[in-house]
Amino acid sequence: MSSTTFLRFIAIVLITNSHLDNLYPIPALGTGGAIGNALFFMLSGYGIFLSENNRNRTFLPWYKRRIFRIYPTVTLATLFLIIIPQSVWYQWNVLDYIRMLVWPTPYWFISALMLFYVIFFFILKIKNYKYFLAGIFVLIIPYLFFYITMVDLSHYSIEGDSYFKWLFYLQAMFFGGYMAGRSRFIKTSFIKDGLALVLVIGLYYGILILMSRGCCWQFQAVTHLLMFPILFLFLKVSESDVITSLMSTKYIGAAISLLAGLTLEIYLLQYAVYSHSIIQSVLFPLNIFIFWIVVIILSFLLNRISRFITRRLINAD
Repeated sequence: MSSTTFLRFIAIVLITNSHLDNLYPIPALGTGGAIGNALFFMLSGYGIFLSENNRNRTFLPWYKRRIFRIYPTVTLATLFLIIIPQSVWYQWNVLDYIRMLVWPTPYWFISALMLFYVIFFFILKIKNYKYFLAGIFVLIIPYLFFYITMVDLSHYSIEGDSYFKWLFYLQAMFFGGYMAGRSRFIKTSFIKDGLALVLVIGLYYGILILMSRGCCWQFQAVTHLLMFPILFLFLKVSESDVITSLMSTKYIGAAISLLAGLTLEIYLLQYAVYSHSIIQSVLFPLNIFIFWIVVIILSFLLNRISRFITRRLINAD
């Protein structure tokens, strides 16, 4: 679908941009990661619902195909970016290799996604998209419990390295499943939805600015709450005739589709590229331009190799 392709493009641009703060003259310009991550998990739920809702696959064959589509890329990236360059890798035991290559891997979103797939599949098999909405509300209970008892509210921490944010991103994935189930009821207006999206994102960043100045940290959960209207409005805008027309153009649509198709690879390779001394030494804005050129080329190559391996694995299955 052109709408989900467009949103995958937005997601990877936002996620990647949030990691480029050291390349900008104003570090605050490196932002958007939380919105991009939420879009990514929502789109995962949205896409799985549309592709699997009317099928009768059992869990193990379905899950195996998800593994075959993700892990060749993750394994190759981990080998060439982490395992081989580290001089201590030959001293690892079996558990070290499992941790690096199987689960949880060095990439938090992979470990979250592989767990979320299991939960999502069994709710999907109930054949009623409203159960995803119920799942969102059920998760509010552990979210509030851990937010009150374990989250450090002395600074902005809900998007930190802890497992707490997994609760929200599972909600985002459930939200994607719910929205896919009722997608036929969505009516769009590019101007109205676009203006509403700008206003909600403005409110979101207004709260972040207040917190950056030492205010309202105890209310940081509001930023997660605001993600749901942001996701909803992004989905509506992407379904509009304007975006459909944009995606149908020859060059722009192809460029967007190219980046959207390299989402996983760009995510895995971006750190190695933007942290390289050559990229770090180039002046702005040339450093940003070079970064994107290099990461797209490397991601394309990784994608081709991993797709070859994936086809072999699926055909041999």
